[in-house]
Amino acid sequence: MMDVDILDLHEDIPGVFKARQSRSVKARDGFINAGIEALQTRRLDDLKIAELATVSGNSVGSFYTRFQDKDAYFRAVSAYASQGISREFEAAFTAAKLRQLGGGAGLDSLVDLIGTIFASKFRGVLRETYLRIMDEDDPWAPFRTTAKQTLLTVHEGLGDAFPHYGPDETKVRLSFCFQLIVGVIQNDLINKNHVFTLEDGSVLTGLKETLRAYMDVPLTPQETV
Repeated sequence: MMDVDILDLHEDIPGVFKARQSRSVKARDGFINAGIEALQTRRLDDLKIAELATVSGNSVGSFYTRFQDKDAYFRAVSAYASQGISREFEAAFTAAKLRQLGGGAGLDSLVDLIGTIFASKFRGVLRETYLRIMDEDDPWAPFRTTAKQTLLTVHEGLGDAFPHYGPDETKVRLSFCFQLIVGVIQNDLINKNHVFTLEDGSVLTGLKETLRAYMDVPLTPQETV
């Protein structure tokens, strides 16, 4: 049986039955962790419930006492990923930290954080969710909410970091920087045929150079060494 992280699934999710006893919570979390791991290399349609049960040390019957169907199961997996990513942003990315870092380093930290999250154990969940963005229930909506909150933090923390632009232009330019980072890394998520990739980190270097040039922030002598 795989090691199980205790998941903080603090919202009502359609088709996901409440787990109250510790044994039930452990079984539910085992299924979710198994899915997070399996989605790193496969699509949801390729996952078999029997396989998830075996990997998590549970039974197929146990799956159906916790999830109405595989769609409900994926909603639980995606919700857990969304909550984990939100906590990561809240802990590692604040306006105060950005103000302390300043313009160029602040943009670098944003690139690094988004890159780290998209390369994390949630990468497969993010890919599956993004590929389902046109579904009726829009599974990407929670991640979009996190992105909007992150952009507000960027505006607050770096709004005064580029005095060579006015406040309004700085806000617009920072919004484009964020759009560029997310767009490039999302494309890396679903397209492997690139020269610059997240896998080898080269796309992060390219993004940092591009954003600094766009915001007219030169490298410091220490950074050019």
